[in-house]
Amino acid sequence: MTKLWLYLFSIIGLILVFGGYTQRHTLACEFIGYSSYSEIAPNVFASTSFNRDKKSELLSTINQGKSRVDDTFGNMESNPKVVIVTNKVEASDLGSNEYGRMLYSPLGECIVLGPEGQNIDVIAHEFIHAETHFRVGWLKFLNLPAWFYEGIGTLVDFRKPYLLENIDLSQEEVNSIKDKPFNFKPDNYQASRVLVDNINKSKLYENLEKLKQGQDISSVFSL
Repeated sequence: MTKLWLYLFSIIGLILVFGGYTQRHTLACEFIGYSSYSEIAPNVFASTSFNRDKKSELLSTINQGKSRVDDTFGNMESNPKVVIVTNKVEASDLGSNEYGRMLYSPLGECIVLGPEGQNIDVIAHEFIHAETHFRVGWLKFLNLPAWFYEGIGTLVDFRKPYLLENIDLSQEEVNSIKDKPFNFKPDNYQASRVLVDNINKSKLYENLEKLKQGQDISSVFSL
């Protein structure tokens, strides 16, 4: 084997190792069925510490979260895995906080629900993230601005800080999030909520398809 081939194999190996490390949470979530987590309903997995007495209540809440997305934007087509964790350590092991996170890859979508996120608001918020990823595809989702998909999430998230009547930001503060990294702080979520307020909810999926086909987000959504 020539030095060139050895060099190429070394580079490929490093890329695979680096990619596996950076995507370890996503991969762990996608392959959760091969871990100690048990499937308590189709595509819903729970850690060993989850109180099974709360199973029916939580599954009902998950269905209500899905229904909120359906009622707001239309029926979901995605079918993300949902992983239930019960503490910060379990959440952190899957790259989430105590509320929740949607992890995505070319393999699909996986939602982690932390101990503070097992409610309709967080569930609906994460489900529309998953649906957006499913509709536009992995590469397009990578290029979506965070303020856009987080704004969409707040449209089905009725927690008090995200209600318009509780948001007190100037237009300058709202617009500023387009030009800086999204730091996932309350003010940024609130600004995102204001920015997407005029989106036609009934045509969201139709417009996401336009993004998938390569149209510009500003022209499609008039943002």
